Amino acid sequence: MFNSGYIGVNKLAGNYPTYLVHTVDQNGDVQKLSNLREGNAEPLHLTELLSATPDLHIGVWYDADTRRLHLSRDVFGVVPFFYAHIPGKYFAFSTDIISLTRMREVAAEISINVGKIIPYCSPYHPDFVHDASSTFFSSIQSVLPGHVLTVDALECTSRRYVTFRPEKWAHLKKSEEYAEVLRSKFIKAVGHCVPDTFEPVGAQLSGGLDSSSVSSVAKRLWDGKALHTFHIVSQSGSSDESNYAEAVVNSIGSIHHLVYPPSNDLEALELSTRLYGQPEASFLSPASNLAMISSAAQHGCKVLLNGFGGDSVIGNGSELVLEAFNKQDWKGYEDLLRMRVKYFALADQYSNWDSFPDTKKYELVLQNSLYRRFSTSRDRSLGALLRLYRSLPGNLRPSPAYFLNRYVKSLFSRTTQRYQTGSNQLSIVHPEIEVLYGQKDVPTSFPTAIRSDLPASFQELFQDVFHPHVIKTQEEYFMLGNHFGVSSRSPFMDYELFELNLAIPDIVKFGDGIGRAHMRNAMKGILTDKVRLRHTKATLSSSDGHDMTMRLYDQAKHYLFDNPETWHYLDRQKFEEQVKIALNLKIPYSHKTNVYLLITRGISFAIWLDWLKKHSKNASSSLS
Repeated sequence: MFNSGYIGVNKLAGNYPTYLVHTVDQNGDVQKLSNLREGNAEPLHLTELLSATPDLHIGVWYDADTRRLHLSRDVFGVVPFFYAHIPGKYFAFSTDIISLTRMREVAAEISINVGKIIPYCSPYHPDFVHDASSTFFSSIQSVLPGHVLTVDALECTSRRYVTFRPEKWAHLKKSEEYAEVLRSKFIKAVGHCVPDTFEPVGAQLSGGLDSSSVSSVAKRLWDGKALHTFHIVSQSGSSDESNYAEAVVNSIGSIHHLVYPPSNDLEALELSTRLYGQPEASFLSPASNLAMISSAAQHGCKVLLNGFGGDSVIGNGSELVLEAFNKQDWKGYEDLLRMRVKYFALADQYSNWDSFPDTKKYELVLQNSLYRRFSTSRDRSLGALLRLYRSLPGNLRPSPAYFLNRYVKSLFSRTTQRYQTGSNQLSIVHPEIEVLYGQKDVPTSFPTAIRSDLPASFQELFQDVFHPHVIKTQEEYFMLGNHFGVSSRSPFMDYELFELNLAIPDIVKFGDGIGRAHMRNAMKGILTDKVRLRHTKATLSSSDGHDMTMRLYDQAKHYLFDNPETWHYLDRQKFEEQVKIALNLKIPYSHKTNVYLLITRGISFAIWLDWLKKHSKNASSSLS
């Protein structure tokens, strides 16, 4: 609430190291600013404040002269920030969407944002990638990350305040120089995430490059502080990284805990729904994530570090391969693939890989790369793919038999998964809902908006980092942290770190073909080489992901089939087809990633509908 131009100031929950901002005077100067990262409490002009601290989690100030309220949110959307505005009636805002729905004025206007269901249950829908502001409530929206929302009696307007200037790193030329600066910025980013207290710190440790780097730097910075590492045990050999996690633990001497995958998937999803007030954003059951944070709380950790966003923020240079292919730079394409041979990610699928001659290894790398290029082509009709095939030079063209065999398999996979004719959109949304609410203009892409005037060559990187799913995942981390009393933080979601990586050339990241060479070089001497130099990566497109999904399905059947309201929005036949595909053991796990997503999201939506019905009754009775 605000009165006479004054905004009440409260410390953010979850031990976040920033505060809300007080009011500004007629000169636009902040009257009081507490506990910024660098401890600066001096008055700053508003524009200077936002430019200097684009990762200030949220800000709120009221300008008495213009009678306008301003809300700002950090560039990565670490803290959720929701608002509801009915011109001439009220404006309400909160980091908690449920608290908004309990306000009498807001509750009176609430209805389901049916259009939101379409991208939620259709992962290839444009809104799934572009829309970062809407929620499942028609009258509630999110403040966009990196933006200032300005509110008066009549309207809300949003403007971007963050600017990325990678050109300021133009003086760096050599790979060693990039690695040295990256090392410094990453250490600083990890340091920002932990308060200066003697309380133990927790860190998620999967065994991958990102989480292992975070854990290793954290131990280096706070060698006198207890560092607890937490590893989720995998049941699948293809996703088991325990040996890499153990190598890190042995190197840094952390207090290590194994978190065994819980079986209470439904219970976890019910809890997350009650906390978020919206359907779960995760692609799979949230049970393991809840178990991880709960375990950290039980061991006294107030902060839990993670490697979230590392792949996207740091990048790996593999874009060069796609760029060469699209430009038909066949010499460059071949050279890059030959560099990738010794780091081929699918080598373990060939039992005799090590005995193959180099020519055979290169042939397999080429075939798999071409298959990926063909299978992800926008136009996958037989005619279009034949034209693409004929455009290849003879030394890169696979045999016609191989080409036709892979095409038939791809066609079977697409037919099995029921891609909609003409749109290539996999969906479980009821057709009537798609007709009524699906015909609308595609919103301005948020990743494109935040990229602003930077070249389009950066678009893929921005789309990875600022995908709405990434933002929603961080919002859920925040709310889960509040519930368990643990602040979950990712050092990779750092403005300076991301801006630096925009400036690092892809060829430096690609290295000798291993990818992410700049990060590997930066971690030399800090991270054990067993992890620093590994080129493999685990995936949940495995029996683990399958078991989580089908266990949740078995536990949640009453939500799906005892509640006919669910099928007013979702297509029951399409949903049950996804279940059949999931249960088909002839289809590899890696081909069922979107199947698991749709089953999980269908269940999450059904649970949310049930919660909403009960919550609305409780809210109505409490307001009457």
